[in-house]
Amino acid sequence: MFASKLLTCSALLMLSGAVLSQKLKSLPGAEFKIPDTTSELTSTSTSTSTTSTTTSTSTSTTTPPKTSTTSTESPKTTTTPGPVPTTTHAPQPYPAPSVGTWNASCIMLQMAAQVNFTYEAKDGNFTHGLYNIPSNASVEDVECASQTFQVIHLNWGPDISKQSFLMYFDKKNDTTVLSSIQIHLNVLTEDFPDAKENQTIQLIHRGDGEFKTPEKMSYHCTRVQKMNLTETLDAKQLIGWISVSHVQVEAFRTSNATGFSDVHDCDSSETSDVVPIAVGIALAALILVVLISYLCARRRSTSRGYMSF
Repeated sequence: MFASKLLTCSALLMLSGAVLSQKLKSLPGAEFKIPDTTSELTSTSTSTSTTSTTTSTSTSTTTPPKTSTTSTESPKTTTTPGPVPTTTHAPQPYPAPSVGTWNASCIMLQMAAQVNFTYEAKDGNFTHGLYNIPSNASVEDVECASQTFQVIHLNWGPDISKQSFLMYFDKKNDTTVLSSIQIHLNVLTEDFPDAKENQTIQLIHRGDGEFKTPEKMSYHCTRVQKMNLTETLDAKQLIGWISVSHVQVEAFRTSNATGFSDVHDCDSSETSDVVPIAVGIALAALILVVLISYLCARRRSTSRGYMSF
C-alpha cells in the first residue's frame, strides 16, 4: 500500500516537470534545460515479521534561462569646425579738446577749442580733419598798447613748423566784442597720414558780435559755440569751423588785475530798453484814447439833456 502511494507521487512529480518544461519552451527567446529526474525504486525482501522498503528519489534542479544582453553603440559623428568669426572694432571718436588758460596781461583767455577743416589728400581729393588747440600752447605775442584794439597770439609745435592761433578784440561804446580769429596750420603727416605733403592752411573767422561783453566784465559761456571759417576775411566759401566751449575771456584789462572780473554769462537775459519803452508808449496811447472817448460821450449826453428842457 505504501509502495503504491510512493509510485503515484513520483508519477505526479514527473508530470509536473513535463508541464513546466512545455511552458518554458513557449516563452520567446528563452533558453532552458530539461531537468533530469531519476527515480529509483528498490524493493527488498519481505520477511515474515518485518517488511522494509527503501526508496531513493533524486531531487530535480531547474536552471533559470540565460538572457543575452546586446549593447548598442551610437555611431560617432565628426563635426568639421566652421570659419572663425572676426570682430570688427568701430572707429574711435576723436578726443575732446582740453581746457587751457592763457594770461597776457591785458587779455586773459580760458577755453577748449577744436578745429574742423578741409585739406587735400594724397589722391587729390579733399577731406575733413579734426584738430584740437593744445592746452599747453604758449603766448607768443600780445598787443596791449591800443585802447580800441587788442590781440592775443598763441603758438605751439616744432620750430620748423609752428602752428598759431590769434584772437582779436575790439572795443566800441564801452563794449568789448570779438573782431576775428586767425589760425595757421601745417598739415603734418604725423597727424594726418593721408594728407598731401607741405600743406599750410589758413583759417579765418570774421566776427559777428561774438563774446559781446560790457566794459570791465569777463565773458563766460560753458556751452559749445560754433563759428564758421573761411580762407580769407572776404571769402564766402566755408572751409571749416571752430567749436569753442568753457570760454571765459576778458580783454582791455587793467595792468594790476590778477584774475577775471565780474562774469557776464552768454545765457543771461539781455532785454533791450526799447521793449519797455514801446510798451509804456502803447499803454499811454490806450489810456488817452479811452479818456477822449469818455469825454466825448459825456458831452453828448449833457447836450441832449439841455435840449429836453
